[in-house]
Amino acid sequence: MATAACVNAAFSPAAEFFPFPEHAQSARLRQAISELGSDCEFRDGVAPLKTLGIPVAFKTIQRVSEAVGAQVAEEIHGAQASLKSSDATPENAPELMVIQGDGMRLRERVEPGSDAHDGWRECKVGVVARCLRGRYASDGSYQEPKTLVQTCLATLDDVHQFGPRLRAEAERKGLRLARETVLVSDAGHGLPGLWREHFPDVEWVLDFAHTAGRLSECAAQLEPVEERRRKLFHRWKGLLWDGKLDKLFRELAERAEALVSRPEAPSSLPEGSAGRILWTHIIYLETYREHMDYPRYRLRGWPIASGHVEAACKRIGNRMKGANKRWTREGAESIAAVICARASGDERWAQRWPLPLAAS
Repeated sequence: MATAACVNAAFSPAAEFFPFPEHAQSARLRQAISELGSDCEFRDGVAPLKTLGIPVAFKTIQRVSEAVGAQVAEEIHGAQASLKSSDATPENAPELMVIQGDGMRLRERVEPGSDAHDGWRECKVGVVARCLRGRYASDGSYQEPKTLVQTCLATLDDVHQFGPRLRAEAERKGLRLARETVLVSDAGHGLPGLWREHFPDVEWVLDFAHTAGRLSECAAQLEPVEERRRKLFHRWKGLLWDGKLDKLFRELAERAEALVSRPEAPSSLPEGSAGRILWTHIIYLETYREHMDYPRYRLRGWPIASGHVEAACKRIGNRMKGANKRWTREGAESIAAVICARASGDERWAQRWPLPLAAS
């Protein structure tokens, strides 16, 4: 009855910016508002609600979305939730658990004259997926593992807070029961240290696409002609795919040495120079060589690319990145929590709300 009264009041011409106090908001209305707030600009959510006879001010959409997001974050990643993470473990053991991490940058609102930081903050994103192992098809192509269900989380907190939350999420999805578990990521965003600290017994695969991208940049520094550059890159990518790392690294080093001798550190070379770019990539690849055994990973049916977490980053970025978008720390955390809950495939978002009228 309260909801009907609110809607009727909203149809009144005098209710152009109906405030909708919290006690007058039904659960389903708060769900709809927070979904709008996580999909589009708060101002852009005004029109569809007004079409339904609920002309809510954009500030109400913002307040409701951020309040719901804060509740979701506490329910899933708060201290109590982390302590009870293993209690929610599914009974069936996953054949393969894949844990991925990545990061993206958002603009935080900064007070005028503040010199605390430039406004950019890193948002760390993690994905936990229960999968079936990949396999080779009859034509010899490799088919990546099939994802059965995946969940994701994101935070602007540092890696020391992100790590325990990602571990707790993995525990909730059956980490201790998994027949095999693998980590997939690049080596940025503090992830190597996170993997060592929170997943010490799990093998880490360096994302193949990221590694191949570095080979592409090396080829671009050495071959100005596009056709020759493309041919060189595909040769190196093939060596990487086949696991012929000795040959790959030898060719990379020889080509770089012909341009400039190996430096003690790439930073000693002129910024932006071809030599500095080449040696930066070569030394990076040499450093993480033990995580690039792609033929063995494919034989075990493991993923070699971190597409799941990259897709999650893109989904968050589509809503939260933009030329004029500036977030408070709390607002960014809250909206990211709603986006991740809705993107997770375990129905966590739907289960926290009453059933729709047609299903109740």
